[in-house]
Amino acid sequence: MRAESLRTKVYRSLRLDIVSGKIRGGTRLTENEVADSLNVSRTPVREALQKLSQEKLLTAIPKAGYMVEDLSDNDIQDLFTTRMEIEQITFQKAIDHITAEELKRLDDNLEKTKAAIKAKEDFRITELDIEFHSIIYKAARSKSLFSVCKNLSDQTIKYRHALNLVQPLWNELLQEHIKIYQTLITRDKEKIIQAVAQHALHAKDHLAEVLKKVRSDAFSRDDF
Repeated sequence: MRAESLRTKVYRSLRLDIVSGKIRGGTRLTENEVADSLNVSRTPVREALQKLSQEKLLTAIPKAGYMVEDLSDNDIQDLFTTRMEIEQITFQKAIDHITAEELKRLDDNLEKTKAAIKAKEDFRITELDIEFHSIIYKAARSKSLFSVCKNLSDQTIKYRHALNLVQPLWNELLQEHIKIYQTLITRDKEKIIQAVAQHALHAKDHLAEVLKKVRSDAFSRDDF
């Protein structure tokens, strides 16, 4: 296997395990341990860990490896609120600049999301969720807003995927994306603010429920 493909394989494997929750928040990772578990050399592991740190999925600990990001409930709520407020500004700007080609890409994204829901591909749904928002970030034609939105999106990936593990929420995600798409077509700036707020508030509420259940299940496993 070529070195480049090995680096990519290690990165994707670790990223999937973190985003899906297989590697839980607060877990410490070291190059040696990860290399041994994947039966690879330390070089591709080192590069994967550094990239995941840049994506805010890991926090570097000097001379002690990396820690899987584990935010408090208040931090998570604040993160999603901030993302909502920035997206409201960004999506309003996107209304002024979005092209017919970009609207077509959003429409294609919605069709792919429908297919992923039908196939029950939860990780694919998360990828398409990220792609949907990214198309709109770029449509705003602001490098600064794109950078901020991308950073906030990266920080919320793990939590958004946690929501996408809950099948009853899939159609809600799709319908809210359809509403945002339709609002971009009509270029209604007031309605785009409402659509983004509804999307974010639902995500925050559902995530609080999911995290509560995860912790309850963990308590049951660990103590009984």
